[in-house]
Amino acid sequence: MPVDKQVMLRYQVLNKCFRNRFREYTKYDLTDECNKALRRVDKQDVSVRTILNDINNLEADYGIRLVENFRKGNKRLYRYVDTDYSLPLFRINDTERHKLQDAIYVLERFEGEPMYDWARTLLMQIEGGLFDDESTSVVSFQSNPDLKGINLFGKLLQAIIKKRVLKIKYEPFEKSPFSANVYPYFLKQFNNRWYLICQTVGYDTLAHFALDRIDSFEETKMKYKEPDVDFEEYFDDIIGVTVPEKIEPVDVLLRVRNYRANFIRTKPLHLTQRIIKKTKDFTTFSINVKINKELIALIMSFDSDAEVLSPASLREEIGRRVKAMNDIYQNYEKNLQGE
Repeated sequence: MPVDKQVMLRYQVLNKCFRNRFREYTKYDLTDECNKALRRVDKQDVSVRTILNDINNLEADYGIRLVENFRKGNKRLYRYVDTDYSLPLFRINDTERHKLQDAIYVLERFEGEPMYDWARTLLMQIEGGLFDDESTSVVSFQSNPDLKGINLFGKLLQAIIKKRVLKIKYEPFEKSPFSANVYPYFLKQFNNRWYLICQTVGYDTLAHFALDRIDSFEETKMKYKEPDVDFEEYFDDIIGVTVPEKIEPVDVLLRVRNYRANFIRTKPLHLTQRIIKKTKDFTTFSINVKINKELIALIMSFDSDAEVLSPASLREEIGRRVKAMNDIYQNYEKNLQGE
């Protein structure tokens, strides 16, 4: 039978109390706990009679089993026969169901990763209704909830899953806004930004659009085109999201000071990373990747602790950028005087 939000809240509180092996609850205690939860959401208190009626409904509608003859003096106490049991309380509408589907789809991408165990546990808790209004956060991931465009994530994910062609309005930095029809294929996060990987209608190559620069999008009636690449492998040869066309991966050798090398060793730059040589002061790493702007930015983030040994073209490019930065700082005083 359908229940309103206040009844559902009381059911959640009762479920939590019935599962607690370390405390004994009378009908008055249960009523107090329910009323505490109701007050937190600015709702009126209920009576003991209401709580006893809730318990009867739970026994009739959900088939809960409470310990019989569980007493303290002449007062009845309430506890599940099986304290591992939990009420299946989640009843969701279509919008909420889609959001959960999106979340599960993303969480499944963690399979095989060390963090997947917590994701699997989370899904089990959602299914079993273990969360209540007093649950506290014990895990934090690096994210930016205020990131522009993150509100588009769910709808874009649904468009990919449902294979819809989209017309997006895009506003690149320091360039004119434009519209494009795209086949959406994949969502990828890099450096705390999300990107839509897609193919623009009329083009053969893939493109990536940062979500924070997508102004809006809408579905079209155009026929969807399946991708020509396997996204399980598409990003294997790069760092980041930019996949250069028509070039092959190369061995990049980095000589890193040892106090910084331990950070790279324990958090590899790329899945191909291996140690080539180690001395008293330096460790030389090798990665096999395509050279792109994200790789260059990553190498430069190590400052003078990392040196590119090869290929020569990458070493020269890093050298040019270092020289340009040096010129800026060398001319700092002169620039200030000229302002």
